[in-house]
Amino acid sequence: MIKLAEQQKEEIIKKNKFSRSKIPAARFQLQNRRFLGNKFKLLDYIEDIINKKSPRFVVFCDIFAGTGVVAERFNKKNIKIIANDILISNYIPLKTFLGVTNFDSENVNRKIEFLNNLKSYSDNYFSENFGNTYFTLENARKIGAIREKIDKIAEDVNEKYILITSLLYAVDKVANTVGHYDAYRGNLDITQPIRLLMPDIKRENNRNNDIFKEDANQLIKRITCDILYIDPPYNSRQYSDAYHLLENLATWEKPPVFGKAKKLERSHLKSKYCLKSAPEVFTDLISDARCKHILVSYNNTGESKDGRSNARISYSQIINTLKKRGDVEVFEKDYRAFTTGKSDTIGHAERIFYCKVTKQQP
Repeated sequence: MIKLAEQQKEEIIKKNKFSRSKIPAARFQLQNRRFLGNKFKLLDYIEDIINKKSPRFVVFCDIFAGTGVVAERFNKKNIKIIANDILISNYIPLKTFLGVTNFDSENVNRKIEFLNNLKSYSDNYFSENFGNTYFTLENARKIGAIREKIDKIAEDVNEKYILITSLLYAVDKVANTVGHYDAYRGNLDITQPIRLLMPDIKRENNRNNDIFKEDANQLIKRITCDILYIDPPYNSRQYSDAYHLLENLATWEKPPVFGKAKKLERSHLKSKYCLKSAPEVFTDLISDARCKHILVSYNNTGESKDGRSNARISYSQIINTLKKRGDVEVFEKDYRAFTTGKSDTIGHAERIFYCKVTKQQP
């Protein structure tokens, strides 16, 4: 059965007759995506702290990586990156940008152009569920057709991840939203046609990296690193709620969706860091960490007018937990983060809690 499936895939690839053009597709960067809590604008600030406190390190772990902008900042030939995120719609781009080392860029470029030239005039799973709401009907039909075709033309897992990443980033540019999928905008005014680009992969930096899609509190028990960077969910807003549509597109299992927001069943993706148990879960994570330095990035959303945006772990809880492992310093910078658009916070700041680990695990 496996050989038959491979033969069918080879026939599809040959039948599609990808263009032999060597004109490279326009490229996009890892940070070219809207995402709640994205730290791209804070990268200089984070790197300055690390340079002051731990200028020499070999292994950097971003255990709640999200889009991976912090991990990518330190992705160099002489540094090993460990990046982790529980959402597969984050894991696949992380794997693409920080994990892939072996692929034929010309071949992938041809397939991207082939996908861009696909025509789709009939409805499919994606257009039936998300057309004329999150996307124009034309874009929704094409997105569904592209995703279906990716599984047929990708020759290995690296190609599949690269093509899915290209699609996920392209979808972000034409989505009728404010950057997340808790809801769609009332006026369908984002009408430009979807177009896939080529991810700009620095494959020479990825050779020693490890990318995971696991519960952070389980993964921490199996890894060691020099620097552990922790940027957990801040409040009760689940990332699986905000990015359910991208998760649906990435997994492509075509589940039933429900409600006005067209969400799939996602209880298995709920984070304990968004619940009242967050302080205890955070304490367990810090207790199990095997590292030399810990940086915790945390937003002081405690004074938000929207209760769902209130921080689950308090300033004092973070301090007291980190002190069990060593000396703690706090750095603070005024910063207005990308949010769901509903939060109105006072004195919004980004805090970095730094701990030099001097005490053994409890």
